[in-house]
Amino acid sequence: GRIVQGSLRSCAQHKLKHEVLTSAELSQRFPGFRLPKTMKAVYQQDGGFVLSERAILRYVMAAQALGAEVRAREAVQHWEVKRGRVIVATDKGRYTASRLVITAGAWASKLIAALRKPKLAVPERQVLIWTQPKRPELFQMGAFPVFILESVERDLYYGMPVYGLPGFKLGKYHHRKQNVDPDRMDRECHPEDEAVLRSALRRYFPEANGPTMAMKTCMFTNSPDEHFVLDLHPEFPQVSVAAGFSGHGFKFAS
Repeated sequence: GRIVQGSLRSCAQHKLKHEVLTSAELSQRFPGFRLPKTMKAVYQQDGGFVLSERAILRYVMAAQALGAEVRAREAVQHWEVKRGRVIVATDKGRYTASRLVITAGAWASKLIAALRKPKLAVPERQVLIWTQPKRPELFQMGAFPVFILESVERDLYYGMPVYGLPGFKLGKYHHRKQNVDPDRMDRECHPEDEAVLRSALRRYFPEANGPTMAMKTCMFTNSPDEHFVLDLHPEFPQVSVAAGFSGHGFKFAS
């Protein structure tokens, strides 16, 4: 599978300590997994996760310490370049600068026409679930790792141990393949959403297949090859663009 092969290439290129485990070896070390005999795992002992909300707060505080001014709850209406200067209009006022960086997430295509044709940053609806494990001790920090799993059908699942919220977290890349308008996306969670994730729980994490504790929606913004769009605007070199992070951008931010 591409996940295992890609992980092995990364480990070799960057000289990362790792182990290759059979499904039986993985289950022996982490009994929360139940994988088919044909599957293998690449395990990195120093793997982990970033607490995103805390990280964002630190980024903001670091920027403010360097003199940045943060303006929240202020909707951007449009931007333009006149006589070499960038003008941004919001619902609160107008701002002029020598340079502009646009990192609008799922709204990137609404602010940058060049991303729309071809479709370089397409928002997609995602759903996450937190379940109450039948055997909670198997899914605690230290007893269970952060993971990404490629099924025989080439579907990708991801999740992490119980941390912060009292539940085992699971998601599926390209959950139901629903491209959306970010201003009109259905933010409710439905039985059809839960069924997609329950299927993976039953197959690969049966001891985590307990009651649903929470479900949440979010968005990916996908590029055609799922690599990032990091570039200058094709018409205005004073405008930089960062978009199309395809569900795996945040971990690279810092």
